[in-house]
Amino acid sequence: MQAARLESVVRSIIAPILLTAPRECGIVSITEIVLSPDAEHVTVYISSLTEVKKALQFLVHNRRKLQHSLTQLNKKRVPMLRFAIDERIERGARIDALLSKSE
Repeated sequence: MQAARLESVVRSIIAPILLTAPRECGIVSITEIVLSPDAEHVTVYISSLTEVKKALQFLVHNRRKLQHSLTQLNKKRVPMLRFAIDERIERGARIDALLSKSE
Protein backbone atom coordinates (compact mmCIF):
# COMPACT_ATOMS: atom_id res chain seq x y z
CA MET A 1 0.00 0.00 0.00
CA GLN A 2 1.32 3.40 -0.94
CA ALA A 3 2.21 5.81 1.85
CA ALA A 4 -0.30 8.41 0.64
CA ARG A 5 -3.09 5.83 0.61
CA LEU A 6 -2.16 4.59 4.06
CA GLU A 7 -2.13 8.15 5.40
CA SER A 8 -5.55 8.74 3.89
CA VAL A 9 -6.98 5.60 5.51
CA VAL A 10 -5.47 6.53 8.88
CA ARG A 11 -6.99 10.01 8.60
CA SER A 12 -10.42 8.56 7.76
CA ILE A 13 -10.25 6.27 10.81
CA ILE A 14 -9.11 8.91 13.29
CA ALA A 15 -11.07 11.96 12.10
CA PRO A 16 -14.48 10.75 13.38
CA ILE A 17 -13.03 10.08 16.85
CA LEU A 18 -11.81 13.69 17.02
CA LEU A 19 -15.43 14.82 16.94
CA THR A 20 -15.93 13.12 20.30
CA ALA A 21 -12.96 14.82 21.98
CA PRO A 22 -13.71 16.63 25.26
CA ARG A 23 -15.36 20.04 24.78
CA GLU A 24 -12.57 21.90 26.53
CA CYS A 25 -10.21 20.84 23.71
CA GLY A 26 -12.08 22.97 21.22
CA ILE A 27 -11.67 21.91 17.62
CA VAL A 28 -9.07 19.17 17.31
CA SER A 29 -7.57 18.54 13.90
CA ILE A 30 -5.01 16.32 12.25
CA THR A 31 -2.26 18.48 10.80
CA GLU A 32 0.01 15.78 9.41
CA ILE A 33 0.40 12.03 9.22
CA VAL A 34 3.91 10.62 8.84
CA LEU A 35 4.66 7.01 8.01
CA SER A 36 8.05 5.74 9.16
CA PRO A 37 10.39 4.54 6.37
CA ASP A 38 9.98 0.93 7.48
CA ALA A 39 6.17 1.32 7.71
CA GLU A 40 6.27 0.09 11.31
CA HIS A 41 4.85 3.29 12.82
CA VAL A 42 2.53 6.05 11.76
CA THR A 43 2.69 9.33 13.67
CA VAL A 44 -0.41 11.48 13.73
CA TYR A 45 0.26 15.15 14.51
CA ILE A 46 -2.62 17.10 15.98
CA SER A 47 -3.50 20.65 16.90
CA SER A 48 -6.29 22.09 19.00
CA LEU A 49 -7.71 25.54 19.57
CA THR A 50 -7.42 25.29 23.34
CA GLU A 51 -6.39 22.22 25.37
CA VAL A 52 -4.08 20.38 22.99
CA LYS A 53 -2.55 18.27 25.79
CA LYS A 54 -6.01 17.01 26.78
CA ALA A 55 -6.69 16.22 23.14
CA LEU A 56 -3.47 14.22 23.01
CA GLN A 57 -4.43 12.35 26.19
CA PHE A 58 -7.84 11.61 24.69
CA LEU A 59 -6.25 10.06 21.59
CA VAL A 60 -3.73 8.07 23.60
CA HIS A 61 -6.60 6.79 25.74
CA ASN A 62 -8.40 5.62 22.57
CA ARG A 63 -5.27 4.23 20.88
CA ARG A 64 -6.23 0.56 21.33
CA LYS A 65 -9.61 1.06 19.64
CA LEU A 66 -8.03 3.08 16.83
CA GLN A 67 -5.22 0.56 16.42
CA HIS A 68 -7.80 -2.21 16.06
CA SER A 69 -9.56 -0.16 13.38
CA LEU A 70 -6.36 -0.17 11.34
CA THR A 71 -6.77 -3.90 10.77
CA GLN A 72 -9.07 -2.96 7.89
CA LEU A 73 -5.88 -2.16 5.97
CA ASN A 74 -5.54 -5.87 5.19
CA LYS A 75 -1.79 -5.79 5.61
CA LYS A 76 0.37 -8.47 7.19
CA ARG A 77 1.76 -5.90 9.58
CA VAL A 78 -0.35 -3.00 10.69
CA PRO A 79 1.72 0.07 11.65
CA MET A 80 1.63 1.13 15.30
CA LEU A 81 -0.10 4.43 15.96
CA ARG A 82 1.70 7.29 17.64
CA PHE A 83 0.25 10.68 18.47
CA ALA A 84 2.12 13.95 18.85
CA ILE A 85 1.32 17.63 19.21
CA ASP A 86 2.13 19.69 16.13
CA GLU A 87 4.13 22.56 17.55
CA ARG A 88 4.65 24.36 14.24
CA ILE A 89 1.68 26.67 14.76
CA GLU A 90 2.84 27.73 18.21
CA ARG A 91 6.42 28.12 16.98
CA GLY A 92 5.22 30.25 14.08
CA ALA A 93 3.24 32.49 16.42
CA ARG A 94 6.31 32.99 18.62
CA ILE A 95 8.43 33.88 15.60
CA ASP A 96 5.78 36.34 14.40
CA ALA A 97 5.71 37.94 17.86
CA LEU A 98 9.48 38.27 17.91
CA LEU A 99 9.54 39.75 14.44
CA SER A 100 6.84 42.28 15.26
CA LYS A 101 8.78 43.37 18.37
CA SER A 102 11.92 44.00 16.34
CA GLU A 103 10.12 46.27 13.84
